[in-house]
Amino acid sequence: MGSLPPSFVIAVFSQPVSSFAKWKARGINTLVSHEPEGGKMKKEDWEAAAAAAGFWFMDYPSDDDAMLAKEAKQPMRLAFMQDDEPDMTRTPNTDRTNPDGWTKGEILAARYARCKAAAPNIPMFVNFAGTAVTPEAYPGNKHLPYIAAADWLAHDWYVKNKNWERYPISLIGVAMDRLAAWSKGKPQYVFIECSDQKISPLGRCPTPDEVEEEVNLVVAKGAKGIIYFPQKPPPGFQYDAMPPEILDRVLKINAKLAGTASPAPIPTPAPTPAPPAQNEPKLSDVLTQVNTLTARLDAISKDVENLKARKYRVAIDVLAADS
Repeated sequence: MGSLPPSFVIAVFSQPVSSFAKWKARGINTLVSHEPEGGKMKKEDWEAAAAAAGFWFMDYPSDDDAMLAKEAKQPMRLAFMQDDEPDMTRTPNTDRTNPDGWTKGEILAARYARCKAAAPNIPMFVNFAGTAVTPEAYPGNKHLPYIAAADWLAHDWYVKNKNWERYPISLIGVAMDRLAAWSKGKPQYVFIECSDQKISPLGRCPTPDEVEEEVNLVVAKGAKGIIYFPQKPPPGFQYDAMPPEILDRVLKINAKLAGTASPAPIPTPAPTPAPPAQNEPKLSDVLTQVNTLTARLDAISKDVENLKARKYRVAIDVLAADS
């Protein structure tokens, strides 16, 4: 278990304890959001298991003040988390939402103040919906209260799962640029799509090249880390729905990001050796064969003419000539 946080966060979102060894082997150094497994796993037990497995983690703060005080001392905690996607439209005019369905900013502000009182040096993380960040005419005003209640920003823009033909990967960069401008340069993390989420009939699973393109884009734009989202939602929910070809590429991406050697490539079978070259026939032999065949054809033609002259019905089967 290291004492220094990773220089670049390579994270995965909300995975069960039973899969920790698998993600460790894949080069993941950080876990984001505890996974309750339908109420079977307590948050504090998940966090303890993450730390014991050598992972850094980001997770929501406890509502209990005594527990929050303990969380403030967790050596492997990278950040506290705000509500996920507060800019996602939900049921409007509730105790938690504004008339537009977005989460009330004062909820995030109160959580931020409470966590800073307990742990002034632990950052607060908030993740936004990329679709809410990038509309061209939107000036960003509704995000400002959320940004003020966080130290680290993130967004998830699953462009290929949403509409693979309409939405280019460059929209992820647009979201980063806007959040950087609105926040005056707060650190950013980006979610990376790597499964078929089935969120739109116009979407599809990204290709391995598209996954790598997304990662390369956000790294080039200065992201402090990436967070893989490998889930497939119901029906048929899966925590890890990465296809084998994407997993193979992710392993290489993670090795590169961590500064380690890439995994050894899968050996390819040696090409089938070409058959040995045959000896080239001599020209004199070829001419002899041609003359022989010509003589045989002349003889056959004469026989056919003789048969026609006798008014016989002749059925001629054309056989393959001897070589």
